[in-house]
Amino acid sequence: MYNDTYTNVRQFLRVPFAQPPVGDLRWEPPQRLPDSSKRIDSTRFGPACPQYVSTGESMWAEYEPASLLLSIGEADNEGSVAWSSAEDCLSLAIWTPAYANRTSKLPVALFVTGGGGITGGIEVPSQLPAQWVSRSQEHIVITINYRLNIFGNPKSSALKETSLTMLDVRAAVEWAYENIEAFGGDPENIMLWGQSQGAALTHLYTLAFPDDPLAAKFGIISQPPSVTINMSDTTDVWEDFHIVAVGLGCNYGNDSQAELECMRQVSWVQIEEYINSYDGSPQISFGNYIPDEKYIFSNQSERYALGKVARGPAIRSDASREMAGSQEDMTMEVEGEWICTAWIDAKRRASLGLETYRYEWAGNFSNISPVYYLGAFHWSDLLMIFGSYEIDVGEISDLEITTSQTMQDYILAFLKDPSTIGATVGWPAFDSGAANGGLILEFGNNTAVKNITGYELEAGCWNSSIPFLIYEPRD
Repeated sequence: MYNDTYTNVRQFLRVPFAQPPVGDLRWEPPQRLPDSSKRIDSTRFGPACPQYVSTGESMWAEYEPASLLLSIGEADNEGSVAWSSAEDCLSLAIWTPAYANRTSKLPVALFVTGGGGITGGIEVPSQLPAQWVSRSQEHIVITINYRLNIFGNPKSSALKETSLTMLDVRAAVEWAYENIEAFGGDPENIMLWGQSQGAALTHLYTLAFPDDPLAAKFGIISQPPSVTINMSDTTDVWEDFHIVAVGLGCNYGNDSQAELECMRQVSWVQIEEYINSYDGSPQISFGNYIPDEKYIFSNQSERYALGKVARGPAIRSDASREMAGSQEDMTMEVEGEWICTAWIDAKRRASLGLETYRYEWAGNFSNISPVYYLGAFHWSDLLMIFGSYEIDVGEISDLEITTSQTMQDYILAFLKDPSTIGATVGWPAFDSGAANGGLILEFGNNTAVKNITGYELEAGCWNSSIPFLIYEPRD
């Protein structure tokens, strides 16, 4: 089916990559689809994985509703299960140039959405890539759904595998590797990339599948400092699942297997509603992952020391105001945590001879950041990359358009061939040992792109007296 707005783009909006994780397959690793000649209707998006639309106020709901997964008529404070979510959710969407065929061998960007491990999905308006594919005509984008919250990170001691979210990502990569050639893609040139929680999953993926990643390169956009549970600070990692089970009538004491089987009989809607209405003590959370030492590791530095990381170049980036707020000291503190996470990882990768290409998103455009303190806030660079900035109401400057096109061109150059981007677009690999701490691209700060130094951006990582760059918010 051709995109309504960009007629030089063909889109396949619902392509299952695993069996529906329902019934006995709830809380099981994703299962391969059997061979079939059945026709699939891919003209509409499949449902996102189970999630909840909160009643609370948020910056996203007030200023960036295009970042939320909302159906027509659904309020941003609905206080119920998201209308567009369902348990049969393991699908992906594909956007290709209309001309693409089996011999095109186009590079593939496989995107893992963010959302804190509890929200998100393919159909988030700001993350639809048709404009980018239309403009480039040189690449394919895949975006995936994966299980969230208790369904992707169940925390049940009865399960042999608890890292279901990671295994969903792996299943999607395997599907792309085996099938994308039929859509015009090159299976040997897949970039696995993600933003926020999706960035964290991409990073963790490189440690989980060091020997057969199937992806040739990686993109880690605004990775949170940590999305794994510190086991030394946790008295009972299985308690959260048990609390939900007891609350839903599955009280089997210490019999975790009976508890699990009972929970498999409970409607997914009831489970989501219970979790999101729960206000008891202790608090419960299913956003951070349990280190199982198989797919999620408690000691990531040890994985690097052992060389257990996927071989392939990577993009690492941050926004200049990741957790923007009106209190500048808090904004700066958070910024330091995020930037230093990227700096440390880039150094570890360099110790293994792995190249990392870094950028800082610093654009401050009024239609994207309508209040003074937002600036280049967390997630807003996706509007530039996907070319979806026109969704936001307001004046669009020439600099905003040029910045978007420049970011698209740089990431496309990396996607096509990282070994040439120093020459083609002038993006050098990051070298923390170079003069002034190496070079990092900065997008959108009074010019579309320029180089800044590692010392400018992250000297605060090793010298606490030096403040982090968060830039002046627009008056």
